[in-house]
Amino acid sequence: MKKDLFIPLFILLALTLGCSKISELANRSANTGPGANSNSESAKTGETAPASGDYAPSSDAKADVEKLSERFMTVKSFRATMSAVGEMPMETDLEFVAPDRYRIKTGNLMDVIIIGKTTYMKLGDKWQKMPGELDSQISDMRSTFNKEGMRWISDVKYTGDDTVDGKAAYVYTYHAKGPDKVGENESKLWIAKSDGLPIKVEATYKSGPMKSMKVEYDYDAPVSIEPPIK
Repeated sequence: MKKDLFIPLFILLALTLGCSKISELANRSANTGPGANSNSESAKTGETAPASGDYAPSSDAKADVEKLSERFMTVKSFRATMSAVGEMPMETDLEFVAPDRYRIKTGNLMDVIIIGKTTYMKLGDKWQKMPGELDSQISDMRSTFNKEGMRWISDVKYTGDDTVDGKAAYVYTYHAKGPDKVGENESKLWIAKSDGLPIKVEATYKSGPMKSMKVEYDYDAPVSIEPPIK
């Protein structure tokens, strides 16, 4: 499996810069030596704390998207479906329960559960606890649009209104890239009018094995993530 084709966690969440967080996690899980295990004190149910009040665009489109991070941080759980088109097309399902529980499943290629710094990977029909710990880089993927993440975004524009699965949304476009232009892309972001949360992101990449990606968010589905083994 090629490293650059994995869906990024963060992008996972939203920016889809093409950074390889999932690949990074898989490599670290496989290559690090034995280490301590630490489970989080995370919530176990799929409740979502809705943002208060209606969201509306301002005269500063980049500030609008940056504030999205603040609303996203109030979400207790969500599901996201990521569809990648390129040399290796793939569908990835992501589940998240605050503050630090994730499940990432990509067809038969990978099924991973992360709880705190502890990683479980399904190999064949059996789950295994992987040696070592993850660092804090993936501790909260909801912070994609905070000040740190926004330094990779430019040319942000509010382009009008649209609907996604019957939900009224404001539409923004922006240019995004990682260090050394890794994952450089043109992105389109749909933000729900009702609560100001992202409901869809589409990215078209300038180069590399990944041609495009679509991420769709579901905040209403119940989500529960527990250790698959003790």
